[in-house]
Amino acid sequence: MSMLRRWRAKHLLLAWVVYWVALLAVALHSALDVAARALNAPQGQGSISASVDNGNFILKAAANGQTWTGTTSITSMVLWFAGPPLLLFLVWLASRRAPLVEPDPERDYPIS
Repeated sequence: MSMLRRWRAKHLLLAWVVYWVALLAVALHSALDVAARALNAPQGQGSISASVDNGNFILKAAANGQTWTGTTSITSMVLWFAGPPLLLFLVWLASRRAPLVEPDPERDYPIS
């Protein structure tokens, strides 16, 4: 918690980017090999497609007779994408201290 107090907005944004890159790497690690071969395959021998059907996001990659298909619900995809960064933002916001206000001698006078 004390580490988050020293963070500025740029640190928070960098943490989000690192999270999103790691999320994509973990979620698509098995598809990356097939997708790389599909992108480098000769004309007409590789394909990559993405679609939405019945509330599910579907990603397909095919190259050299090998096909990879991944499916996830749009709700879970949105929650994985936005949930942890939003939670980190809320924890960061809660851990920040309010700035100290210097008392103004002209304004702060005792009322008798």
